Amino acid sequence: MQEQTEFYLDQILKDCWQRLADGAQSPKHLFHFPVISTLNKDFPESRVVVLRAVNPKEHTLIFYSDVRSPKIRQIKESPNVSWVFYDAKSRIQIRIKAKAVLHFKDEISLEAWENSRLESKKVYLSQQVPSSKVDEPTDGLPQDLKMVNLTEENLKSGYENFVVVKTEVLELDWLFLAHHEHRRARFMKELEGFNMEWIQP
Repeated sequence: MQEQTEFYLDQILKDCWQRLADGAQSPKHLFHFPVISTLNKDFPESRVVVLRAVNPKEHTLIFYSDVRSPKIRQIKESPNVSWVFYDAKSRIQIRIKAKAVLHFKDEISLEAWENSRLESKKVYLSQQVPSSKVDEPTDGLPQDLKMVNLTEENLKSGYENFVVVKTEVLELDWLFLAHHEHRRARFMKELEGFNMEWIQP
């Protein structure tokens, strides 16, 4: 019975990583826009981000940000972050505790920048610092950029504000909200693999 239970938990963990990987690949996947939380002194702060990449072998999840954003300052002060993913169709929630590492103007950030779509790069040219007060609704982009075709040349300065946030998974909490009987499991990172256990929903 114990071996069957461990096998079942192993399959759940494998399914979690597959769902996360699919979420990073497809904008239509329900895991593509997760919530990530950081610590801001006495309060957690949460926001939706785009899941950019997942590496099951390294146990890492990646999102991009503007280096001027408050969440980057918060990560510098405390690298502990948490993710929340929810698939309403499958009734599966995945919560993840992770440790974040910032990649700014290095090989990892450069490769990510070069592989990003032009439209995605545009947001990093904002003249206003993210979360700063403005006099009227605006996206902060230079007026001339709105009127011309996007090119690598007129977007290259955006790299100065571009940062890759790579998070290493430390703990994964899986919850299946079945109609009659909920199920919940926890997977905690060890030196090799994950320690797996059932927990009360």
